[in-house]
This record gives sequence, C-alpha cells and structure tokens, in this order.
Amino acid sequence: MPEKIVFFESKDWEKERFLREIERKLLLEFPDLQVDFVSFPLREDHASLCKDVSLAVIYLNSLVTEKVIETLPNLKYILTRTTGIDQVDIAACKKRGIQVANTPYYASVSVAEHTFALIFALARRLRTNFEKIQRLDFSREGLLGADLYGKVLGVIGTGNIGSHLCRLGHGIGMKVIAYDVSPSKELIEKYEVQYVPLEMLLRESDVITVMVPYYGKTHHMINMDNIKSVKPKAMLINAARGPVVDTQALIWALENGRLQGGVALDVFEGERALLDLSYLKETLPPEIAQRALLTLHLLKFPQVIFTPHIAYFTEEAINRLVEWIVEDLQHYLRYRTSKVHFESYF
Repeated sequence: MPEKIVFFESKDWEKERFLREIERKLLLEFPDLQVDFVSFPLREDHASLCKDVSLAVIYLNSLVTEKVIETLPNLKYILTRTTGIDQVDIAACKKRGIQVANTPYYASVSVAEHTFALIFALARRLRTNFEKIQRLDFSREGLLGADLYGKVLGVIGTGNIGSHLCRLGHGIGMKVIAYDVSPSKELIEKYEVQYVPLEMLLRESDVITVMVPYYGKTHHMINMDNIKSVKPKAMLINAARGPVVDTQALIWALENGRLQGGVALDVFEGERALLDLSYLKETLPPEIAQRALLTLHLLKFPQVIFTPHIAYFTEEAINRLVEWIVEDLQHYLRYRTSKVHFESYF
C-alpha cells in the first residue's frame, strides 16, 4: 500500500508552493506517493475523514489526542509546520510508535524581528497614536515614548529565537540579561549576555521577552507570584506560546501599576477559540473559554497590543518552511526518521 501524506489546515497559496517543491523533490523518487491537501485541522471531529493517512503534516489548530490516534490505524509520522509541539499528545504517539517532528529553525529570525517590532510599538505608544489619528486627534497627549538604548532587555529562553533577540538587543545598545537552563557561551562572548535567575531577570528588566517552548514545566512560567517583582514601567512581550504567561497575572499587574510600559502578545491563552472560528462550534472546555475571555479583557488597557500569531509570517520564513517540510518528508521516506527530532532542542 503506497504511503499517503495529508497536509491539514492548508491554504490554496500554501498548497501551490508545497506542490511545486513536492514535484521537484519527492515524486520523482517516490512515484507511488499519494499527497492530499485539506483545509480542516486534524482533530477528533475530522480524523475519520482521513483514515488512510500515514504521514500527517499538521498546523496550529490541529489537536492530536489519543482518540485521534486511535482513529488513524496507518499513521506513522506527524510533522508539524510549527516550532511548538504542544498540540500533539506525545505520550500517546510514543505508545503507538508514531514519530513526531517539528520545524525548529525556519522562523527564528522572523519571530525575533517581530518581537522587536512589538517592543518599538510599545516604546513609542503606537496603539494610542493610531487610535488618536483615527479620531483626527493630532495632539501629543498620551504619546510620550521611551528610548531603548541603555535599557535592560530580559530574554527568557535563549534558543534559536532568543539568540537572535540577544543579537538585536545588543545591536541597539541594550544591556542583555537572560534566563535559560542551558546558558550559551557564544552569547556571553559575542553579545555580553549575562545569565541570571528568573526572579532577578523579572526584577531588573525594562523589557521582558518570553521565548521558551510550552510544556508542563513552562506552564504559567510568568504567574501571580513572580509578576509582582517587575518594574512599574517594564514591558512584557510574549511570542512563544500563550499559556507560558498567566493572563490573570497580566491583568493584576496592569491594574496594580505594573507593566506600564505595555504588554504585547503575538500568542495568548484561549488562542484557538479566538483565532479559529470553527473551534467555537465545538463545546469549549470551561477552562479554555474562561482564558479566552480573560485575554479579551486585556484589550481594555490602552498599553496592550495584540498580533494574531503572525511573528513567523514572512515571505522568507514561509519559503524556508516549505523547503524544510519537503526535505524532512524526503528524509523520513528514505530512512524512516526525521532530520532532527524535536526532543533534541527542548
């Protein structure tokens, strides 16, 4: 029986790019390969529509639970078009012998640059600026900004993305401090990064950035206990995964004179419910619904800005993503293993 690859949550423009690369690299070597593109995510309500899938290429809104896995008897390999892997039940996959891989490098520069775009937007009060201009209010009231030169940039997680944040921060004259379970000697030498405990980073940073993967140990890494130590004028930017930061803690901070420099979120709790309308048709677990409502509550604060999980979304990153995905599928079809297993960099 020939292998069947299914790309879930695919858009027309994405399909065209993948097909060009697949025809160039895969079909000549594996002429019997079947490739299908579907617009829906791989979740419990859709899994039965693709029972013959053997290689699943998923995206943000897929949710691969044990029940999904039980529905797909031929599934051997899951490759997510994301750096994060939290939408997959890894334990259930291991139990079934299903390999799981992610795409770790394609958007490192893109996410770091978007994070700095958010930092500049907060520093120069661009949300307030745009809202005033739309009201034909050209006064400078409420638009007093802040310089970044000489300020302290705190980077929580100095992996692929965090390393680029350190580079950018150092390049504009910021002092860079960082927290990571595995400090980088290269970052210390090249960008004078100083590694400190998390509590010290939160206490001393003018700009706090979150760049860690999401799993059990990083759930609500920023929480009600430690957010009380941040500077009153500090800003916080999360472009990692929503649940790394407790939304209730952000609300408390904003209501109690902390984080007056602003909060910028490209990822947020309740994200699936807010970004994927099809998710709202399902019976939402109370916890997800509550978190989504808390996230919406943040918008009442003028120093809060959101972007809809687009930090990775650049022309160059998408090209790198397509190339990586097809090459990894080729590697798996040849050797029955991924080019790089996600556990090696978590």
